[in-house]
Amino acid sequence: MSLDGYWKLYDHTLATVRAEKPSTFAGLKTILDRFEPPSSGEAFFPGGADDTLAMALMSAGWSVDFEEGDYLWTAAHPVSGAVVQHVEGDLYCLIDGDHA
Repeated sequence: MSLDGYWKLYDHTLATVRAEKPSTFAGLKTILDRFEPPSSGEAFFPGGADDTLAMALMSAGWSVDFEEGDYLWTAAHPVSGAVVQHVEGDLYCLIDGDHA
C-alpha cells in the first residue's frame, strides 16, 4: 500500500467510527480490524496524525480520560457502559458493554 493509500484508509477508518458510532468494544474492534489487525492488544489503531481515535470516539459519543499524554487513555460509552483502554495504539476491552 502506498503512503497516500495508508493515510486515506486511516482517515476513512476514523470517519467510519464517527458515522457508525459503535457503542461496544466489539463494534469498535470490527471497524478497527478492517484497518489493521491487532498487535499486542485486542485491537490496534496507531497515532501519528492530526486526527486521532480518541477524537473520533469523542465525536461518536464516548468520554475519553487522558491519563498520560495522547498515548494512554480510557474511553467509556455513556449508554452501553463499554470501557476501552488505549496504550500506545493497542486497545484493550475492560468492559464490552451491553451491545445496545
